[in-house]
Amino acid sequence: MSPARPLTGGEEKGVRPRRGRPPAAAAGDVERRILDAASTLFLERGFARTTLDHVAETAQTGKTTLYGRFATKELLFAAVVARDTQSLTARIGAPQYDGPKQSRLEQAGIELADITLTKDSIALMRVTSADAETFPGLAQEGFRIGFSECARYIAHALADDDSDAALAAVSEAARRFVELALHPLYMHAFFGADLAGLRARARIAVPQVAPVVIEMLPK
Repeated sequence: MSPARPLTGGEEKGVRPRRGRPPAAAAGDVERRILDAASTLFLERGFARTTLDHVAETAQTGKTTLYGRFATKELLFAAVVARDTQSLTARIGAPQYDGPKQSRLEQAGIELADITLTKDSIALMRVTSADAETFPGLAQEGFRIGFSECARYIAHALADDDSDAALAAVSEAARRFVELALHPLYMHAFFGADLAGLRARARIAVPQVAPVVIEMLPK
């Protein structure tokens, strides 16, 4: 009978083979599952009633893995808001319009209304504001992320090019446009107004506000 082959390295008796880091694709899939689970739970239960343990269970991932990426529920919520808000505006990308600035602004404003006056988008806004008294920092961060993304979208329609200087020059006008044309519609949506009707109203509100905002642009 031939002698047994000696055990080496990870084959040594009682010792498991060492595992390296998971490939980047696998790590990205874990984070996607965590954010998907967190988004669903936050929208269904709200921030206060969702725990990191709930998220780990729903995402089918270990608590160590979850806490290693998001040490607190606030950080996880901010990541969910950032991802979901960016995915909304990414549906149609940065506006690429020709023609006068007012025409570009009106087109961008109506398209932004169409992608934000939706069930999922309004639900996310509600979650952000629902616990504002208990978690004021959370509400402020959620609002900052969402508002910044909307203003950025409008700024790209107003700017002469995509340079940082051109976008900065129109940033204040872009913020005012979102506040004047879209925020009143969002408030109606919070209280249950028909979203299709609000999107139709945006086609009236946006052209009314656009000339006012154009006057704010640097000459």
